[in-house]
Amino acid sequence: MRLLKKYIVKPFIYRSIIFLSLCLFAFTSCKQSSERKNKTEIELQNDSENTDVAKLYPKLVFSKEIHKFGVVSEGEIVVCEFYFRNTGHANLVIQSIESSCGCTAVNWDKKPIKVGEESKIIVEFDSSGRQGKQYKVLTIFANTKRKVKELKISATVR
Repeated sequence: MRLLKKYIVKPFIYRSIIFLSLCLFAFTSCKQSSERKNKTEIELQNDSENTDVAKLYPKLVFSKEIHKFGVVSEGEIVVCEFYFRNTGHANLVIQSIESSCGCTAVNWDKKPIKVGEESKIIVEFDSSGRQGKQYKVLTIFANTKRKVKELKISATVR
């Protein structure tokens, strides 16, 4: 009886466990690939629908999205301007612009920018109390399809 358990039953149990594990793995991996395929088809359908929806939104296009002030003296206030155009299909409204630091002030035209019109965002960086490399992000909240847009400024304060 011991020999039967040792040479027949135990290997049978081990082989069965391995076989069932492989089957389970095969079935679940097939399910995942079919789910991926279905998601891809759905995304393509959404993209074609979104191109029609995108025509309803304004589009914010900047001439540059990063401004490098270079080396500035500590305590110096430097200013730059980011120019943009509304290339979308509706009036552009910038609801707010947030800075990643209190040392950066932002000013922009609060009225709607019509299709095809240009405008600018004025950024003022105060280097007082700063040393070394500075990297700031300005987050723009607007009525565009992508609700958020980021601009960046950098400086080295000496």
